[in-house]
Amino acid sequence: MGQGMRRSAGTETALDVLLRWTWIRRRTSAQDVADFKSGQVLQVVGFTQSIGGAAMVSVGKGKQIARLRQGYLRLAVGKEPVWSDRRGGRSAALKPPFVLKPTGEKVRMAPKFERYELVTADGTYDVAVPKKDGELVRYVFGPAQGGEVMP
Repeated sequence: MGQGMRRSAGTETALDVLLRWTWIRRRTSAQDVADFKSGQVLQVVGFTQSIGGAAMVSVGKGKQIARLRQGYLRLAVGKEPVWSDRRGGRSAALKPPFVLKPTGEKVRMAPKFERYELVTADGTYDVAVPKKDGELVRYVFGPAQGGEVMP
């Protein structure tokens, strides 16, 4: 994480989980939206198969599928959101206008995440973010950047 950047409410570390178990409250998504509006740079953990190009993996008999990759969305007021893979050098700036559509699909082995289809000026991508960060992501890719969120 860069200086002045903090993790969003849904981006939890092991320490955050321990604090939650001891009833020490963490930030909420509403606080994240307020902080974003006031200029705070936020980092949201997520998964994608398509942002920054698909990483293909062989599944046998000559078949390949796109692998789900973990990474981070860097969200800052007045700047393009940036996706960075957790491992590897892939990153991509996401260019407006944005349309964010919830897909309703589940994320395998990640029940606390929700999946979206993100339409940008450069193409259509899939992204999965923690359910706790849904409000923030809908705000950033909706009215904050001149985009729209589909129901």
